[in-house]
Amino acid sequence: MSRISPTTTEGVGGATMDGTMSLQRRRKNTMTDCLHPLLTSMRLFGLHFVRPSSEDGSKTWRCRAAWMFHAVFVVALLWLNAVRFFSVFRSDDAFNMILLNKIIAVLWSIQVAISQTAFYATCHLGTLQKVFAKMKLTDNCAYYLRRMVIIYTIAAWSVMATGSAFWIYYIFFTDGSMDVMLTPLVTHVPVSNVLVGRIFLYFLSFYLLAAHTFPQAMTFLLATLFAFQFKNVGDELDRCLEESEDGHIGDAEIEAIRQKHQEIAMSVSDIDDCLMFHNASAFCCQLCCFIVLLYMLIFYNSAMDHPILILTNVWWMVLLTAGLVFTATGGIKINHYVSRPIDMHLTGTKRISFV
Repeated sequence: MSRISPTTTEGVGGATMDGTMSLQRRRKNTMTDCLHPLLTSMRLFGLHFVRPSSEDGSKTWRCRAAWMFHAVFVVALLWLNAVRFFSVFRSDDAFNMILLNKIIAVLWSIQVAISQTAFYATCHLGTLQKVFAKMKLTDNCAYYLRRMVIIYTIAAWSVMATGSAFWIYYIFFTDGSMDVMLTPLVTHVPVSNVLVGRIFLYFLSFYLLAAHTFPQAMTFLLATLFAFQFKNVGDELDRCLEESEDGHIGDAEIEAIRQKHQEIAMSVSDIDDCLMFHNASAFCCQLCCFIVLLYMLIFYNSAMDHPILILTNVWWMVLLTAGLVFTATGGIKINHYVSRPIDMHLTGTKRISFV
């Protein structure tokens, strides 16, 4: 009778366990799992959802449909808010700090509405989900992405907390200095009790801040991830060159590296197609707001005599500067890695470029 020794049994069990752990690790190395903290935060504000399909169970379908209707509601709310803000201007407005603040409010409301719409369209069409499904993450890349997601999520919620603190101060504790943002109430329609309007404006500020912060965090995170993947492809090519004899690399290895580079480039193209309106609006509107705010800080600094007012304007300047830097840096990093040729010489004459 044949017998299996303990050593053999342990080896088989160990191999099975290693294989199971490896399979579980690969399953967890999906983009959706790695981005879970950030995607969950975005879902709360209607910036992310999975469109329900006929293949879903009844419970899953109802849950996804609820998140989708929530996203539709937020998009409609932010566009109504953007249209509403155009009524903030009056015929007797003079060129002063109040008028400049109104211009910033209008520009900002347009930016967040476009960003919210861009992410809604991306989720409705399933473009981002398809890109996430196609992307294959190594253990090293997944570990890097999880760390970055935690950092970005904490940073985004910190911006939300700071911004909401400023909003609650100006809405409820400054004797109506922010009541102009209740337009057309107060501005064109006098009302005696504005408490309900102030409460609505405060809750609206959460969606405005979320539509400003989380989309930029997501796009810069994706840009950082793609740059990291491109760098890994370049490092893999360098490693192959170092391990090869006389700098010669086989055609199979060359083709594998080229395909990896091409897959990443195609993912970049797909995401750029669905988020280009967000990137354009984020850069243009923030640049305009930055110029107007800088003008205010230079020529109306004498009117900023309250410490909270000074701190608020500095905070907005830092936020707009960070947004511009992240938007521009993300585009530059991606363009650098996509357009950079990876050259090598085979047999002294062969040159390969992954563009």
